[in-house]
Amino acid sequence: GKQAAPMASHELASRRVRVLPLQLVLCAAAVSANVYEYNSQPLEPNVIQYRRVGMWTKAEAPAHVGDGRSQVELDVRLARPAPAGAGLVQVLVFHSSELGIIGVHGADGSRTLCCTSELIQMGACSREGSVVVRGDGEGDEEQPGVWLRDMEFNPGQATASLSAEVQVARSGVHYLLFSSCMSQTGTVLLSGRTAWFNPHGYLPAELYAFLPFFKVMTLAYVGLGLVWAGMCFHYRAVLLPLQTYIGGVILLGAAESAIWYLDYFSFNRGGVRGVSAVVMGVLASTLKKTVSRVLVLGVGLGYGVVRPTLGSTGYKLLGFGLLYFCFSAILDVASNVSQLSEASTPLRLLCILPVALLDALLYCWVLTGLTATLSQLTSRRQSAKLLLYRRFSYVLLASVVVSVVWVCWQMATILSDSLDQRWATLWLFDAFWHVLYFVLLLAVCSLWSPSKNNLQYAYMDEVGQEDELQAADHDDAQ
Repeated sequence: GKQAAPMASHELASRRVRVLPLQLVLCAAAVSANVYEYNSQPLEPNVIQYRRVGMWTKAEAPAHVGDGRSQVELDVRLARPAPAGAGLVQVLVFHSSELGIIGVHGADGSRTLCCTSELIQMGACSREGSVVVRGDGEGDEEQPGVWLRDMEFNPGQATASLSAEVQVARSGVHYLLFSSCMSQTGTVLLSGRTAWFNPHGYLPAELYAFLPFFKVMTLAYVGLGLVWAGMCFHYRAVLLPLQTYIGGVILLGAAESAIWYLDYFSFNRGGVRGVSAVVMGVLASTLKKTVSRVLVLGVGLGYGVVRPTLGSTGYKLLGFGLLYFCFSAILDVASNVSQLSEASTPLRLLCILPVALLDALLYCWVLTGLTATLSQLTSRRQSAKLLLYRRFSYVLLASVVVSVVWVCWQMATILSDSLDQRWATLWLFDAFWHVLYFVLLLAVCSLWSPSKNNLQYAYMDEVGQEDELQAADHDDAQ
């Protein structure tokens, strides 16, 4: 999962910005946080640093903690190492619906954020060296308005400070901008902190749904695990190795969901997300994915049903699992702990391509193995096992179709550039895969559930056609 990665901007960051030359920089923090600490972070002239966080209003929040406040607290200090002339740094906080009045759009789609002499002559702004906020920037019934404060430097002045609280008037994505549009301001060192308080705690509003979601998923895995353990214990005398492995996957799923729940719970309480908790969650997810893939591949190859062991193929399967775990762990940790989206294209490809190639190899391998297994069961006229594997192939086919449909919808949503409007439901992008995985696991548990007829699915050299048909009829009756 990519739950830990903060969402990227799809207005300010996705467009080409032209500000003589203005740079737009997303302030980076370790993993993610809603209490941001600044320790002499440099802010260069003609640079705007920004953050974006989802916020609920008190009235619309799904939960409340304490007084249920919804606000952004600012306590920042600026220092100029080489003070000279006058200078200006501006701080803006606004709802994403106000993005349209920030800056001036050119005919080519570019956006100029800082007021220049040329824009003054065009009548687009009136104060050179400041951020362009078209209109009065005041709130009304339709728009919450733009909160803007100037941190001015007199000639020779080295420091400036700002302490303020900004109340959230409308639910949605909010932006915090630190802008230095005046060239003579020089390099400024930013220190202090900003804290984003939602009514439910520190957790960003776009991530809050993961808190109850992973709580429910943990309880679901625990419930499934208890039922599975009870059935395995009851039929322990005829238990198949595959059923033991399924129990291990259920345990991994419960551990993963519990780790993510505790991670979000801690984040919501303290406002800072530790690297160790995220890495633990990522590694648990990676291990679950790896074991699941190896298990599906082993089943597709007929382990325990068509063949008692996988022989030399087992070593290939183990090697595949180790490779997949290593490359998938690198990708997931890079995506969740570091800013992989900010890395160079070759580096991103270096992380993504090995996992994509291994997944493609897995699909081909499973398809080839499953086809061979079905053919072998048909030729041996082992009807009960054939029926089982046909149902298993239908489950896999259904999961592929649903996955493709979901990915297409997700890509359409991303390309529509409407993520700021869909902020409250973006968590579904990641949650879907957890739910789909659990549903598939339920289907596998149903197909290979322990029973007194376990041995009819175990590997045997000679099985009579009549006995197999009776077993299949018995399964259908159940």
